[in-house]
Amino acid sequence: MKRVPLIILLTFALLSVAFPSFAQQYTLVVDAPAVVALDEPFRVVFTASGKTKEFNPPQISDFQVLAGPTTSTMSSTNIVNGQRTHTYQESFTFVLLAKGEGKFTIPSASVVIDKDTYTSKAVTIEVVKSPQRGNSDATGNGVNNRDRYPTIGEDDLILSLTLSKNNVVKGEPVIATLKLLTRTNISGVEDIKFPSFNGFWSQEIEAPTSLEFVRETYKGEIYSAALLRKYMLLPQQTGELYIDPAEMICAVQVRSSAPSRSIFDDFFDNYQTLKKRMHTPKTKVNVKPLPGGAPASFTGGVGDYRLDVKLSRDSLNAHEAASLIVTVSGTGNLNLIEAPKVNFPPDFEVYDVKRRENISTSSSGSSGTRTFEYPFIPRSSGDFEIEPIEFSYYNVNSNKYITLKSEPEKINVARGEEAGAAVIPSGVNKQSVKSLGHDVRYIVTSSDHLRKGGTFVIASFGFWLGMGAVVVLFLVAAYIMERSIARKRDVAGMRNRRAKKVAKERLRRAESFLKQELYTAFYEELHKAILGYLSDKFMIPAGELNRDVIREKLAAKGVSEEIAGALEGVIDACEYARYAPSAGATAMANHYEEAVRVISEIES
Repeated sequence: MKRVPLIILLTFALLSVAFPSFAQQYTLVVDAPAVVALDEPFRVVFTASGKTKEFNPPQISDFQVLAGPTTSTMSSTNIVNGQRTHTYQESFTFVLLAKGEGKFTIPSASVVIDKDTYTSKAVTIEVVKSPQRGNSDATGNGVNNRDRYPTIGEDDLILSLTLSKNNVVKGEPVIATLKLLTRTNISGVEDIKFPSFNGFWSQEIEAPTSLEFVRETYKGEIYSAALLRKYMLLPQQTGELYIDPAEMICAVQVRSSAPSRSIFDDFFDNYQTLKKRMHTPKTKVNVKPLPGGAPASFTGGVGDYRLDVKLSRDSLNAHEAASLIVTVSGTGNLNLIEAPKVNFPPDFEVYDVKRRENISTSSSGSSGTRTFEYPFIPRSSGDFEIEPIEFSYYNVNSNKYITLKSEPEKINVARGEEAGAAVIPSGVNKQSVKSLGHDVRYIVTSSDHLRKGGTFVIASFGFWLGMGAVVVLFLVAAYIMERSIARKRDVAGMRNRRAKKVAKERLRRAESFLKQELYTAFYEELHKAILGYLSDKFMIPAGELNRDVIREKLAAKGVSEEIAGALEGVIDACEYARYAPSAGATAMANHYEEAVRVISEIES
């Protein structure tokens, strides 16, 4: 009986040796801002997850130490389902001030916990110049006019769209990041319109559901930045591609120091809510075509890839199924890679390719694997060989095409259950021999049922009539095709002809927004319908579309002054509606009917 406690102790000792992960793991982490101003004191905090015996601070030479290290502790005990957990943290805080601008590194610190030493990571801090303060007024009283008359400065709120690259080749990944930068107190955002990527294949990488601000530098100034969206773009066209602007409205709480109207106003801060509409500039991406001389095995891959080929089975019986599995892995435009070409032996029956992918998208682009499975069934026995598979891609870093080639895959096919039967070509059905009443039919020797044949087909009237009809149809088809090609070459005419059709489609969308009483969406769609119609109808580039040009084109077409004035009135209503409160469903319906009437008059 005395041996039982000893066995239990030995068991626990063996478990503690075999599973050291049961012991508590300690850490030392550092928390510091990534960006600070030159005259801004800031804190650097080292936090240990256990009770320390010794703290070795870092050697700080690039910053002035204003205070520290000051020590603080925090402990907590939690009981969940009868299980007690205890946590203990010890923090060491420094208050620092930068000595100059630039990027500086704070070395790592170390602590001793339970006879073991734990080290933190070194951190890099960027120091920028101090932000400029508000100017005094003309009287020299040092009163900031922005405080007296609250406004939102041009640089206080910025909507930024940045690209990882502006010069790429077709198919090369580009990361687009949309951020909101602020130096004020934002109380809300509304009417967000994200950018459209015409000419790109796009995929969202990050789409936060809430705004989380972190400190960043933008053009040498410190801002609080929040990520709105991050996209991966794959250009599908060459030339200069433009990313349409993103838009949003921000509501900002601005403090006002206007003269008080009551003695009680002196005890309270006065704030006003201002709104500002922001948009990103139109961003250009230069897309170059891929160089010529692409290998025959090139399927559009741009990036850095590896090729792996294997058989699901290399030994099987005839009429049994197997698969050839081709895996392309690496980084680049994996989403757009097509299946490589595989040459199977003639006796193999091949089925449709199956595709699988395991792709993760991050700030560096898409990476992972794309797998192609080729199912097949050998219809005869013997030793076969699948030819080497080639896969080519364009490497952006080396600016050249690279071809990957696999080894030949050998397959041993044994006789199956039907190996003794003849191989039936694909598409031919087996049928039993049928008796047609007699094995051998008698031979007819009389000529009672024979009659003289007619003339040759080429000498008949019907033949030449048919040939003439074919010639006429050919000429008619050639004439129709020539006219169709001429119409397609006439770009200006095509835009003019489709102007009304495009306008009708946009007006239908505007009408749907009208029925739903979506005020902003209705006027935006109505505005696009009118301006798009005028641009297509009169061949006016969108960048040159203004009131003078519109009036000149309408006058040249003979449109009356009344119609031209009505058109300008609808355009003014659409532009005013973007900044004014809703005027009601009646006004929206009137503006819609007026737009339909004006376009109809111009078309007549």
